[in-house]
Amino acid sequence: MTPDKIAELRVKHLEMLQTLITRMAGYGASFKSYCITVVTAVVGFAFTLHRPGVAALALLPVLAFAVADAQYLRVERTFRGLFNVVRQEAWDTLPSFDINLKHAPAERFLTAATSWSIVWFYAPLAIAVLMAVLWAYVYG
Repeated sequence: MTPDKIAELRVKHLEMLQTLITRMAGYGASFKSYCITVVTAVVGFAFTLHRPGVAALALLPVLAFAVADAQYLRVERTFRGLFNVVRQEAWDTLPSFDINLKHAPAERFLTAATSWSIVWFYAPLAIAVLMAVLWAYVYG
């Protein structure tokens, strides 16, 4: 096989990995959008019922979406690590097209969960829910 064809196959392998990375990043944006929708619905429903305690239930989807978002961020970072491993392989050998995360550097869940994209979105949202519950108790 010619070196140009091998290089073309290497690029295809990297494009395949980049597609997976982009998909994982898209899930994070979707989680944030869905979380806002669900939290707003729960708080609105609680205010309609004049039950401020029910609004506190909005913390459950905040926590659930934060955990799911952090997990997808961890997987995205793992795929980025695999991308770098594949990128650094010799370009004169045929690519295996293997997407085995065992070859990628390990990424800890806690590192992803404390990422700015998780903390700076879900923590203020949780604080806003708590403030809404407090406001409903005081003025409701």
